[in-house]
Amino acid sequence: MVCQASGGPGKYTGRGMKESHQHLNITEKEWQAMGADFKKVQNKFKVPEQEQKELFAIIEGTKKDIVISPVGKMQ
Repeated sequence: MVCQASGGPGKYTGRGMKESHQHLNITEKEWQAMGADFKKVQNKFKVPEQEQKELFAIIEGTKKDIVISPVGKMQ
């Protein structure tokens, strides 16, 4: 999904974000943990700051369909 959304050659053919994540009951805390991990990986591979911002904007656009539980414990 990120590859396609960022203009790469990959084509996402999977289910929609809401449909594929709904049953996971992902919390805001889990979303934040994913974001921190995503940042660490980008830093490890020396992704330039501007590209990181663009990738985070893409990911952030999916949040409303992925984070179902606004608060709660990480599962």
